[in-house]
This record gives sequence, C-alpha cells and structure tokens, in this order.
Amino acid sequence: MKTWYLLGLEEASWSEKIMFVVAMSVMLALGGFGLLNPSLLSSTLIGAKTWVLNYFGWWFILLGFVLLIVVLLMVFSQYGHLRIGGPDAEPEFDLFSWLSMVFTVGFGASILIWGVAEPISIVSNPPPKPYPVQGASVEAMALAFMFIHEVFPGLAMWYLPVAIAFGIIVYTDGVGDYKISSMLTAIVDEDRIPGLYWMVNLAAVVATIGGISTTLGFSAQTMAAILGRVFNLEATVLTYAVFALIGVVFLGDVWLGLRKGIRNAARATMFLIGVSMALLVVVGPTIFMFELGLDATGVWLSEMLRLSLYTAPTSAGNWAANWTGFWWAWWAAWSIFVGSFVARVSKGRTIREMFVVLVVVPTFLTWIQHLLIGGWVLAPGYQQPVADIMAAAGKPAAVAKALQITPLGAVLAVLFVFVIAGYIITSLDSAVFMISAITLGNENPNPRNRAWWGALLAFFGMMSLELKEFSSIQSLSVTMALPFSLLLLVILYGSYVVAKEYVQDSSEINVENETILTRQSDSSSPSDD
Repeated sequence: MKTWYLLGLEEASWSEKIMFVVAMSVMLALGGFGLLNPSLLSSTLIGAKTWVLNYFGWWFILLGFVLLIVVLLMVFSQYGHLRIGGPDAEPEFDLFSWLSMVFTVGFGASILIWGVAEPISIVSNPPPKPYPVQGASVEAMALAFMFIHEVFPGLAMWYLPVAIAFGIIVYTDGVGDYKISSMLTAIVDEDRIPGLYWMVNLAAVVATIGGISTTLGFSAQTMAAILGRVFNLEATVLTYAVFALIGVVFLGDVWLGLRKGIRNAARATMFLIGVSMALLVVVGPTIFMFELGLDATGVWLSEMLRLSLYTAPTSAGNWAANWTGFWWAWWAAWSIFVGSFVARVSKGRTIREMFVVLVVVPTFLTWIQHLLIGGWVLAPGYQQPVADIMAAAGKPAAVAKALQITPLGAVLAVLFVFVIAGYIITSLDSAVFMISAITLGNENPNPRNRAWWGALLAFFGMMSLELKEFSSIQSLSVTMALPFSLLLLVILYGSYVVAKEYVQDSSEINVENETILTRQSDSSSPSDD
C-alpha cells in the first residue's frame, strides 16, 4: 500500500496501476536499450519512420485535408455554439492565461529550432522541379512551406479535432473518465472489444512520452549550442545546471497545480517571446525580414491549397512525404496530448471560441514569429553561414550560428535561452499533467504521480542531450501516428454523433419548456365573458 501511495496510485484501479507499470517499463526498457546500443536504437526507429513516411506520407496529407474540412464545418455550423462542460459552465481561466497555456503547450521550442532549420533546409534542398510555385524565389517558397506546416492549415487540422471530441464527449456529454479512450464511447462499447480502451490509453501515453522527450532533447541541445558557441561556456555542464534549476521550478509547478503553476509559467513564456521578437526586429536585417515575409505570405495565401496537397508523384524521391508528411504525422501524434489538454483548460468556452484561441490567434502569432525568424536566417550574409554550420553540426548549432553573426546577438541569445527554458517548463508541466490524468482517469491528478512522469521525461531529455543518436526517439511519435490517424477519424465522427444528439435533446427541452410556458400563460389569462 505504501508503494502505491508513493507512486500516486493509492486510489487507482488495477487496470490503471498496470497501465502505469507497463508504460514506465516500456519506456525505461527503450531508454536502457538506447544506453547500451544507441546506434541500433537510432537505426531501428529511423527505419520505422522512413517506412511510414515513404508508404503513408500521402495518407497523412489526405487526412489533414479531410480533417480540416470537417472541423471547419463543425465550427461554423450550429455545433460551434456548444459550450465545453455544458450550457451553464463558467470559464476557469482569464483570456490571457487561457491563450498562453494553449499557445505554449501546442508549439514548444520548435518555433525557434524549426523556424531556423526548415527554411534553410528547403533552400538548400528545394522540391524537385518543376517547383510547385512558379515565379516565386526559392526563399519565399521555403518560408511559405514553413507557414503551411506550422501556421495554417496545420494549426486547424490536428489539435482541434481532438480538442472538440474530448471537450464534447468528456465534459459536455459528461462521460466521466478523463481518458483518451473515453472519446470512443459514442462509437465502440468497451465490452464489445475487450482491452481496446486500455490499449488506446497505453498507446497515447507512449506516443506523448516519445514526442515530449524529443522536444526536451532538441531544446536541451539548442540551449547547449547557444551557451557553448555564443558564450564559449562549458555548455553541457551549464545546460545540466540550467535543467536542474528548471527541475526545481517544475517541481514547484507540480505542487502548485494547473491554476497557479502551469498558468504562470505559460504567461511568463509569452512575455519573453514578445520581448525576444521585438529585439530581433531591431537588431536583425529588418527590411529584408519584412520584404521576404510579405512575399512569402503572398505565396502562402495564394497557393495554400496547392502547397498543402503537394506530393510530387512524378518526381524521384519522397520530398513531400519527408516534409509535409512528416509534419502531419508529428502533429497527429501530438494531437492526443495537446487536444485533450486544450479541452481541459477550455471548460466554459464554446467550440467557436476554442477555434479562435487554438487556431485564429496562434495563426497570427506564429505567422509573425516565423516571418521574422525565417527572414532573419534567409537574409544575405546569414543564409550561407547558417546553412554551412547546419550541414556540419546540426539544427541546434544553426540557431547558435545565426545568433553569433547578429548584432547584439548575445543579448538575443540570453532571451532565447529563457524562452527555451519557458517552453521546457510549460511542455513538461502540461505533458506530465496529461499523462498522469490519462493514466488515472482524473482531470486533477495528484502531484506524486505527476512527479514520477516528470522524472521519466527529464531522463529522456537528458539522454537526448548526452547521446545525439537518442534524438531519433522523435521517430517513435511519427511511427505511432499511423494507427492514431485512424483514431482521429473515429473520434471526430464520435464527437459529431454526440454533438448532434446533444443539440437535438437541447432543442426538445427548449420546445417543451416553451410549450409549458405557453400553457401557463394561456391558463392565467382572463376569460372573455
């Protein structure tokens, strides 16, 4: 009994205890295998990811388009007025806190890392000719692809379906169990396929751990590259020290909980992002950033459908699958964690309001950031040095190199380190909150259980810092996205079924109430003599 208490499982059912033990064991075994033979782990995971993208990259591209259409229809139909938690639910967070939590959990440090790496990579290795956009510079096309993948329609395709389904089924319809499998209740009865719900929850936990671990690893590597290359410090040791400080803050957040801990970390991170982007405008190649950004925005808006569905079927290689297919698979794997978290913090808000905060506002914010970061590294005098160092030393080194050759780059580097630290804290906070919630089926999981998951994620993040081959753990999420892609279709249909029934029931209740009021009014009116 004492062991279960220490693990935060004293009130858990046996299936939930087994879930915790199995998920922990699987991930620790994977970590141990990575320590013993990192090259074999890397080649195995990358091989699986390559197979998925080569043969199913087209599927993710098609699925994203289908999800976008269906989600937009739901948002702008009568279902868009449905309130998460029911018609009487009140918002739990103020608007800025809500937006901050949604934004920081949905992106992480990828805005900085991929904001530098993707445009540079596409310029260095563009799509096969003929290019999908004629008449545009390769720089504008590269940045337009970045907008497609991390701004819109990527934002609307993946997180929103899960957020809608989880919000409607778990909160509005009141299923009760705070688990990913709860979204299946409208389609498949748990007793019909024994073990299905448990396997879905286990897969969701493993995929979330894989995705967050990669983000932590990339973030740690980028922080180490900045500290080492920009400031000539003992990067690895100092990064461990920074992570130790982050760990202290994280543990404080675990005990403070969602309302104080995660909310305040997210708000601070949003502030730091704003300051760092403002400084980048001042010290960067400002005119070029805005000119290229506007040019790329024109390509993005005018060719959005073309770029979103681009597959280059008559060309050799798998360029589109390795970019758009990869991004969509990555978003699909993350959608389970992010979508359920967004639903959790959106109680009291309508689906249409959730669309605004999860899609519309982040679209503007990420467009601005990628416009500035992409224009910065693609500018003359920046592009070639950054491309050369990325080819030689990887993506984190590319971020550091861009800072090295920027006026007041050291000041900007300090801000970037704080932004990355903020993303680490918010991602770690949110991830362990949701992993623990999914495991226990409780929307407010206890701090002890969350701390264990936090320790596991920190271990994986440090593994990615110590062993560069361990960064291939990202391939786990991309690979698991394939079965999850089918789940997305199922839960979106399930949310439609529940929403339709809920709207019909509400309409019948309103009609019945109106009838009762009419009868009361008729009975109380004076008779004519």
